[in-house]
Amino acid sequence: MSRKDTLRRLLGGEGAEAAEPAAPETAAVNRVPSGAVRAMGVSLGQLREEAEALRARIEGGETVVTLDPAVVDASFVADRMAGDSEAELSELVQSIASSGQQVPVLVRPHPEKAGHYQMAYGHRRLLAVKRLGITLQAIIRPLSDAELVVAQGKENIERRNLTFIERALFASHLEARGFDRPTLHAALAVQSAEMTRYLQVVRAIPRPVILAIGAAPRTGRPRWLELQRLFAAEDAAPLAERAMASPGFRALNSDARFQRIFAALRDGRQAPEADLWWRSPQGDPVVKVEPGPQGMRLTVNDRMAPEFSRFLVERLDDLYAAWRASR
Repeated sequence: MSRKDTLRRLLGGEGAEAAEPAAPETAAVNRVPSGAVRAMGVSLGQLREEAEALRARIEGGETVVTLDPAVVDASFVADRMAGDSEAELSELVQSIASSGQQVPVLVRPHPEKAGHYQMAYGHRRLLAVKRLGITLQAIIRPLSDAELVVAQGKENIERRNLTFIERALFASHLEARGFDRPTLHAALAVQSAEMTRYLQVVRAIPRPVILAIGAAPRTGRPRWLELQRLFAAEDAAPLAERAMASPGFRALNSDARFQRIFAALRDGRQAPEADLWWRSPQGDPVVKVEPGPQGMRLTVNDRMAPEFSRFLVERLDDLYAAWRASR
């Protein structure tokens, strides 16, 4: 290909006019080119090499490109639970609005929709740029299904922003889709024992209960394992259903919803006279009321209501006076 053809291909594409036919070879074909011509040849060669290198970097996922968020779809397997994340998402929106999208997302060409992409990780960044109405900074890689879920899991684990139950559900989703254990271990960066705990919790606790509770960011593995053991009882499911149907349940935050269901299963197995809780309007167990031979004993749950015990003690005189007046 002549230098003129190369220049037209780089600048004008394949649609450029055909190059003029080359002049017949003459005895001057061995003429030494001038310095300017040699320099032009070198420049065209560099342009061609840079264009090919850029294409290779894009295909290899090493270059950040700009995408329309409308052509980027979610991953085929969910790793997050909806709800209780609006505040974090709002903070991310504000950060991107002021400083731009600093960290690109990872996508792959959509396996079923031409011209679209499928998310590996960066779902919250995608939601944020959609709210802002701006383009999405992304890295494109040709990932297999297994490579996508491993990248998706590792990103979330490294950022430490998936809760215990979200990781357990993610593992369950991967298992349901037929991925083998090595892929599950790689995606969640855990060994066999921890993976077994994830899957056992999701199998033991009914899925509607897990979804009703939500991500529960302050509820760690020990509490979920305790709830798993409570669900071994025959009456566990009806007790949980009553707790979920109780007034104000939906208005609670995720951790409080976990606590209400946990308390319902635990306290439902004890005689009401032996273990009564006074609960706040939000359903939190605040004061434990235990009748005994010497009188009633009250225990304030400082974890649920910090400083409430001090508040009560400081008002005992007023409470006693009000009680005497009522009599």
